[in-house]
Amino acid sequence: MNKVKKEITIFTIICLVVSTPLWYMAYKNPEADIAIFFTIAAGFFPMILTLVITKITKEGWGNLGIVFNLKKGWKIYLIAIFGTTLLPYISDLLLLLIFQKHVSVDIASNAPLLILGAMLMGIACFIECLGEELGWIGYLFPRLEKVFGTIMACVLLGIIRAVWHLGIFAFIEFPIRSFFELMLSNIFLQFFMVYMYKKSGSLFPCSISHGISNLLPYFLVYESAWYYKSILPIIVCMMPSMLYGAFGYFQMKKSGLIEKRV
Repeated sequence: MNKVKKEITIFTIICLVVSTPLWYMAYKNPEADIAIFFTIAAGFFPMILTLVITKITKEGWGNLGIVFNLKKGWKIYLIAIFGTTLLPYISDLLLLLIFQKHVSVDIASNAPLLILGAMLMGIACFIECLGEELGWIGYLFPRLEKVFGTIMACVLLGIIRAVWHLGIFAFIEFPIRSFFELMLSNIFLQFFMVYMYKKSGSLFPCSISHGISNLLPYFLVYESAWYYKSILPIIVCMMPSMLYGAFGYFQMKKSGLIEKRV
């Protein structure tokens, strides 16, 4: 157990120490090409670190979920694609219905094509998001789960992933509230992501889900000052993440996939 805790600590510290300045440089640099370079470097670092560590320790890459498992997990792939596409628009609909005075809609005439294009690009770009998921869910999560159990491992992983983005928050208007919103959303969504990983035995549904969520267009218009200065819009916007998190939790419980702390 001490060996596993050491692996968790080393991996987490190295990722945070290296990736935070990479994110900072990505958002600080005005030149697009350089910014993209640092963004890709930050995104791929968890994967690079995982592959290096497992090679050095001779653990190998066989237990990292780098398999498609389409026959076993095709339903999970569908959930990853269509469930992820639906998620942000549930948030948008709730915001629009509850806060009509503060929120307006700016839907382009080709909105369905934009959404479809984002879905296809998200599926095609899963390799980029695999850079994160290979490190977080493929390597770190099983170790967290071994020490803390499934539920607490999801919570801790959500916190770690939020802290990993600290380099970005120096450039955000409301950094503290934005950080806590990201952290809570990450915690809820870890249950959804971990369920897909456990059920399919593959990281690819998680990577596809991540890719689609990064690319989906947004059609709501509202002032960030209004959104972040009141806690209620944040809570409303987080409700779909809570719903998906609950779905992941109960599906894991139903399937006997929740492990207790050793």
